This record gives sequence, structure tokens and C-alpha cells, in this order.
Amino acid sequence: MLIALAGVMGLMGTLQSAQSPETGGSLARVEAAAEPWAGNIRVGGKAEADLDVLEGPDGPLYRAGKVATDTKLPLGYPAPTPPGAIEIKQYESVRRAEFSSSGGMGWGGGKGFWPLFRHIQRKDIAMTAPVETEYADTNNDRKLDRWTMAFLYHSTSDGPTGTDGAVEIVDTAPITVVSLGLRGGSAIKSPEKAAKLLEEWLAEHATEWKRQGDLRVLGYNGPNVRAANRWWEVQIPIERVSAPAAPASESVDSEHKE
Repeated sequence: MLIALAGVMGLMGTLQSAQSPETGGSLARVEAAAEPWAGNIRVGGKAEADLDVLEGPDGPLYRAGKVATDTKLPLGYPAPTPPGAIEIKQYESVRRAEFSSSGGMGWGGGKGFWPLFRHIQRKDIAMTAPVETEYADTNNDRKLDRWTMAFLYHSTSDGPTGTDGAVEIVDTAPITVVSLGLRGGSAIKSPEKAAKLLEEWLAEHATEWKRQGDLRVLGYNGPNVRAANRWWEVQIPIERVSAPAAPASESVDSEHKE
């Protein structure tokens, strides 16, 4: 099923090429960037390269060594996590089109991709990156049978919430995640391995953070990018562990005072 997500990114890249022929142009380094990734907190791992922000035709694009984005991200969306790095990231609400199902995702992930593609085609909505896919992990079920694939709106002005056939358009709740950046097609064939690294990090920080949601996989590139240099993230939603309540002060009855 997870291999199918790489196929989804292939379909995505075909769509990107059709919608944004200008993205193949040169990019200029933004020297006075407002650090759009300032909210990402590095907490572990070893990044392959530093993160750079680039000026694209439709907003900022990102590069970290051999990986780069070539499609605009939603407004206010956090920058990708560099491959090899582990970060804590805060996602504000984003409007997205979702398709949910269970079992196999079909050839190339088409079971989820095509309903979403037809939706944005009908509504004349431009493609963004990444494609988000969430996999159920109820009671640590490693079959990851239930899944939701989502295309993200660039902004809420792209269209209203509601339903469009089997596609649901929703505003997501803000979430905090711990994320591992990955590079290459082989890296995403076994996202459970990446998830295990994140779970180990959570175990080491169990007094601070706990898991609070399904496994997420984010894919940023299509077939116009070599498989070895495609940018991915595997994420686990988390939340702060509540501090233990302070012990109640012992009241001493005045008649027992000595």
C-alpha cells in the first residue's frame, strides 16, 4: 500500500507539469527571507543538508542538499523537514480535499488520486504540495488498512468546505507532529521503519510528549524529479504530556496543633 504512494507522486508530477510549465525556470536565493521555517524545532537526527528558501513563481520553494520542492505549498504551511532530521512542527488549520477508504490504494495510488484530481479539475484549483496521506494505526495495527489521502488548497479562497461526490473538503484542526525527513523512493517503501525511529524518540521523551493521532506521510515531488531525490516526510501527531497535579496541601485542624 505504501509503495502505491510513490505512484501517487508520479501522477501528481504529471499534473504539476501540465499546470505549472514555468516551474522549470531558474530560482533566485532569497537573501532576506522571513524564516518561514522558524516554527520547526530540530530535536534529533542528522540533516543531510541545511534548509534554503528559494523564490518561486508562486511563493517560496525549499531546498536541502539534493532535494527540493517545485510546487507551491499552502499559505502558512511549515517548510519541509530536511532528510535525516527529526523536527517538532506545528501545523495550523488548512483547507484540504480528502478521500478516505480501506484496503489497497490501487495501481499507482489511483484509488485516492483520481477522485481528488477530478475534484480540483472540476473546481479549477491549482495543485499544491505536499500530498498528505494518513494511515490508521488503531491498537498498533501494522497493516495500516484504513487511509485518507488529501490534496491541500493553497488558501481558503480556493473554494468552500463541503462534499463533492466521494471527496470531502474540510478545514483541519491544528496539530503538532514529530517529523522525520526522508530522501528517495526506497525510503518511503517502508515508512514503518521511519515511524519506528519516531516512536523511539517519543519513548525517550515520554515525560514530555505522547502520540496523538495516525501516521502521516507527506510527498513533495513527482516524476520530474529523480526517484532518488524525491522529498518525503513521515510524521506522528503528538501532544504535550500534562504535568502531574501538585499535591494538595495538608490542612491541619487547629485543634490538633501542638
